[in-house]
Amino acid sequence: MKKLKYFTAADFRMDGQDVSDKMNPAFLDKLDKCRELAGFPFVLNSSYRTPEKNAMIGGANYSMHLSGRAVDVRVANGDQRWRIVRAALSLGLSVGIMENAVHIDDRDGIPVIFHYYASKRRK
Repeated sequence: MKKLKYFTAADFRMDGQDVSDKMNPAFLDKLDKCRELAGFPFVLNSSYRTPEKNAMIGGANYSMHLSGRAVDVRVANGDQRWRIVRAALSLGLSVGIMENAVHIDDRDGIPVIFHYYASKRRK
């Protein structure tokens, strides 16, 4: 994995496996800058996912996690959520709002904001 200011390979572990080498380098640069702008440490709930893992948790067939261009960042409160959303949008990233996390991705085209419905997310 390329050297980042705020993240190490250990931050990109999924099910006990280091998946940092599966993350898109351009997205990692934006994620590192997003973390800097937000001004607090990011704890990643999810990063790269295998197709099997994505299907198991009910992820979208076109999920940006499958190409290493998405992460879900744990949030403790509305202030953290707002700081992540503001930083991500300033960098042209898309965001998805969840109850206890913010999804950040680097999709092609115009950035979007979307909301995950609780019934569609595995707890």
